[in-house]
Amino acid sequence: MHRVRSYLAVILIGIVAVSGAARADTGMLDWEDREIAQALDAFMPRLMDEENVPGAQVAFIRDGRMVYERAFGVRNVIGRAPVTTETIFEAASISKPVAAHVALQLVAAGKLRLDKDIGLGLEPPWLAPGADGSIPQITLEQVLTHTSGLSNDIRRTSHRLIAPPGGAFSYAGEGFGYLGYTITAHEQRPFADVARVRLLEPLGMAATGFALEDVQMALVATGHTGLWMPLAMVFVPFIAVFVIGALLAFLVVRLVLQQPHMESRHLVLPGILAGIATIVVLLELVGLGLLTAVLLVAFIFVLCVALAAVLWRLVFHLLGFTRARPGTVMRREEVSGSFWTRIAVVLAVVSLLPLMFMSVPLPLRAAGDVHPAASLRGSAGEIALFAQEIIDPRLLERSDMREMTRPRVPVGHGAPDGLAWGLGIGVRDRRLSDGDTQRTLWQWGSNPGYSSLLVIEPRSRAALVVLTNSQSGGRLVQELGAHVFGGLVELERDESWIVPFAAVAPNF
Repeated sequence: MHRVRSYLAVILIGIVAVSGAARADTGMLDWEDREIAQALDAFMPRLMDEENVPGAQVAFIRDGRMVYERAFGVRNVIGRAPVTTETIFEAASISKPVAAHVALQLVAAGKLRLDKDIGLGLEPPWLAPGADGSIPQITLEQVLTHTSGLSNDIRRTSHRLIAPPGGAFSYAGEGFGYLGYTITAHEQRPFADVARVRLLEPLGMAATGFALEDVQMALVATGHTGLWMPLAMVFVPFIAVFVIGALLAFLVVRLVLQQPHMESRHLVLPGILAGIATIVVLLELVGLGLLTAVLLVAFIFVLCVALAAVLWRLVFHLLGFTRARPGTVMRREEVSGSFWTRIAVVLAVVSLLPLMFMSVPLPLRAAGDVHPAASLRGSAGEIALFAQEIIDPRLLERSDMREMTRPRVPVGHGAPDGLAWGLGIGVRDRRLSDGDTQRTLWQWGSNPGYSSLLVIEPRSRAALVVLTNSQSGGRLVQELGAHVFGGLVELERDESWIVPFAAVAPNF
């Protein structure tokens, strides 16, 4: 895998050398449009195959022009319908800068204030009372800079602070849930409608929304994850709790009941407890929406193991392993079916291990399931129109856009120098080899089954949008950012342009 990446890096560096105009640490930004298209056309299918990504969209704009817009792969590994440029993907956390833009429009209209409590006058209050019984005060600026003190767990909406507001950077998607509630209250209509009227429709993003129409669901690419992930979610907690329960049952049988052997009935209670514990863990990890899908995948896998075990058992029988040898006294293991059944189960599991990294589809998010932090859905080409608004604002004054995109809060947590957060968007200052500094604006995203990346370089008036329908697409989108915006030398050393994971949420 790393060798393939190195070869690709060498090829692209070679293209840079031939063009003679680009610097390796500024990627493709100095390339001709045709060169960019050729490189991305060659690169994307290979990286998708390498990272096991079923489908993707890529859009690249520069100077107000759509330089590159392509679709790759399939919407669903089962139906194999191809991805087109009209296919809709979950944009995940790219939702946040879009929601921030909507909020800043309300600030410009005098309906919200950056430095005022966004919960002022809300009935009922969104936040739960603190220890002293009062409602904590959180400003809009704290929400947009991820210093609100709220959590990042948007699956289980928490109305309580986990840290004092105004402290260090701590990625908090739930702050955008609070923001959506506030905007809905001020505008007296759902947040998704406010975003559509104030931002999406004026920019021509007709098929993009925090909520979708039912007819649009036929265009949505299905999210995928590796088979190992749902299986691990089910079997790791089940086996752990079952083993602990079985050990406790053994101690009770031997020491309390003083019985010489354990029987199958003694394992019933540990099995029940393990099942309950697994359900609780799954609710914590994936929420109620994906619970059924994860359990279904595990159930199908168990059926496949059972079928494979039957086939292995048949093989043992045909080879004569389970029959007594003629002319000899039958030994116990030769006639015992349980021994060969256990061996068959082990071999069945081992024979299915190569399937662990196979992509499996996940259920689609409901059309009306809205969260300002993560529910934006659209195409890469349309989201590039939002990136163009950041570069050349039409719906905000340029002074307001400068406020949105200037660094306000350092990220910290081991992130490199020059990484900070503006109002709803990340700001990165990267030192180049010639001593210059490259500033990029970005948002990385990951929803269950989807990975995405938005990167904007205001100086070159360029932006990249990458959407994938795979949980494993995180590496792909970030490597593509390295190729387009610079970092090929680091990529060759396997130190690619990586958005620090300390600044993002693992699942949103």
